[in-house]
Amino acid sequence: MNAGRLAIDPFWQCICPSWTLATSRTAARLVTRPRRPTFQCLNAPRVRQKSDAEIRHYKNLGRHKEDRSTPVLSPFATSAPQRPPRQPRPPEEKQKPPEPETSIDWQNEPTQYIYNHMRGAAIDGKVSLVRFLAELLVKERREKPSVQLYNMLILSNVGYQEGMGWRVGELIEDMEKDGLSPDGGTCHAGLKVFAVHPDHILRADILHYMSKHWIQVTEDGAHDVAAGLLREGLYEQGLERLDMMRREDMRISPWLLDMAVWILCEAGEIQEAYRIMRQRVDSAEINISRTLWLFFLDKASENHHHAATALVWTAQVEQHFINPASGVCLNVLATAAQAADASLATDVFTHLSKRSATFQPIHYELLISTYLATDPPDLQRALTILTIMALEKVEPTRAETRALYLYMRDEPESLPEAITVFRELNDQGRKIPIAALNVIVESYVHQANLDDAMKLYKQMHTFAPETSGAQTSFANIETFNLLLKACREVDPPDEHQASFLVSELLALRVTPTALTYDRLILLFMRAGTKNIQRSGKAKDPENCTKLRARGLELLDWSFRHFTEMRPLGWLPRFGTLEDLSVALASVGDTRCWDVLQVAEDERQNISGWDVKGGAVRRNVERAWETSMAKEPISNSPSESERAAAAA
Repeated sequence: MNAGRLAIDPFWQCICPSWTLATSRTAARLVTRPRRPTFQCLNAPRVRQKSDAEIRHYKNLGRHKEDRSTPVLSPFATSAPQRPPRQPRPPEEKQKPPEPETSIDWQNEPTQYIYNHMRGAAIDGKVSLVRFLAELLVKERREKPSVQLYNMLILSNVGYQEGMGWRVGELIEDMEKDGLSPDGGTCHAGLKVFAVHPDHILRADILHYMSKHWIQVTEDGAHDVAAGLLREGLYEQGLERLDMMRREDMRISPWLLDMAVWILCEAGEIQEAYRIMRQRVDSAEINISRTLWLFFLDKASENHHHAATALVWTAQVEQHFINPASGVCLNVLATAAQAADASLATDVFTHLSKRSATFQPIHYELLISTYLATDPPDLQRALTILTIMALEKVEPTRAETRALYLYMRDEPESLPEAITVFRELNDQGRKIPIAALNVIVESYVHQANLDDAMKLYKQMHTFAPETSGAQTSFANIETFNLLLKACREVDPPDEHQASFLVSELLALRVTPTALTYDRLILLFMRAGTKNIQRSGKAKDPENCTKLRARGLELLDWSFRHFTEMRPLGWLPRFGTLEDLSVALASVGDTRCWDVLQVAEDERQNISGWDVKGGAVRRNVERAWETSMAKEPISNSPSESERAAAAA
């Protein structure tokens, strides 16, 4: 039958579209690019035996090919982008290729032995040795260049030290010069090289060539394709390849799955890594690397992926297969708190206690957050954690009670329950830390419930353990600062309770802080302003005089607390300075300029004054002008006003 007529037969073209008249006459070309002068890797001998100098020249062939400055084009595309030219290194900087195994007398070895040894060297990625043996076979043994030889030359580039991905294209071009067509072995060797030296353009062209010529990708080749895609960062395509391999019932090697999980975790794709690990666990795969489990737990807990973290903890940590570090355990605890997994959080504490780890306040804080995030919230256990901290001699602070405060401030009915829980724990001999009571006071303050806050303050001494003896109170400065804030938040501000708290603070010898003075300034300033506003609305002249005098007296107390801060090296906050200066200016008190001057002098120590100080001055000037239009200048309450206030 005529070959040309067979190639153009319509039925034959339908079955095999790639078989055309052109392909029936010549071998299919993978390399379709402009011809350029090149030095072929393999050349069959023509006339005579080569001299020793020529043999040395062929032995150094690898060095010449690597130093080519001509750009290498894609061997599968006609218009592929050119690579930047390789700059040849100076002769003294060139690294000589490794010498072939000198213990073997290659001249006396049989040809089949050389082929077998060459095949093993190609698998090991020994580029120089494979090229030397190939030249030996062609030049000395007069072997014809074959697809088998070129396949081994291509495969030898799989090594990460000597191998280069761009050599694959040049070797395929040399094959075509010798009249050889790439086969399945050539394509799979290239795919294996690109799994180590990724080049998505060449890989895509090889896959296209295989599809066009009906060359099926083997299971090993599918592994190489997926590995190359993942290493290039083409995660979606790599995962699609893995899914396709599963659909085709291919056995996926553990090394590929390990690499996929590792790369995805490094990229932050924890959900996809978890999907792979979940499938491996569900399929009862054994001998998964413990190093991979530890790495997966580290990344999953770091990214607060609850499902992945719980998987590793249940399958590995609880079975005592791996022992994560304390820092990883802290991340696991934070993940459990975010996901409201009280069981996992408790397991972490149990695991750490077995290794006699020293618990830090952050561990207890996360455990409290976990109990409060459960549905329904477990307030009793969360409060109990504070007493456990005191038992472990870790005194809780305001930081560890933030989760409790956020919960109780929005749930007023939980406050009596919290007091009852602390009462029961105290009856059991547990030490109730002052921070635990302060968080209840703070919740009352947020609700502007001064009465219940003061009631709890007066009962604080009853929460002291019986072994500590009789105590009048063990309130600290934070307790008083919270109560002073409560006195200010009620309407009208309660200066009488504030005066009582100041006397209590002095009697208990509690050292005040800058915040204490700041809140006293605000409290008396607002109380004074409130009285002055009420005096303007009073119909009784005598009552109007008393209210105004009382208001001026409270403003005077506020200014005195301001002056008491100066010798101690403290300054009120930005908002306090503005409110005080404006309040004094609104009643025509010249001391407003003193406050403003202090703020100007200490502007570098007051946050925000450089930006908003000008606006404060304008507000003070505006208040001063308004007061001057109503009443004369005064420096302090007059004697008559003081007497009226005292009466």
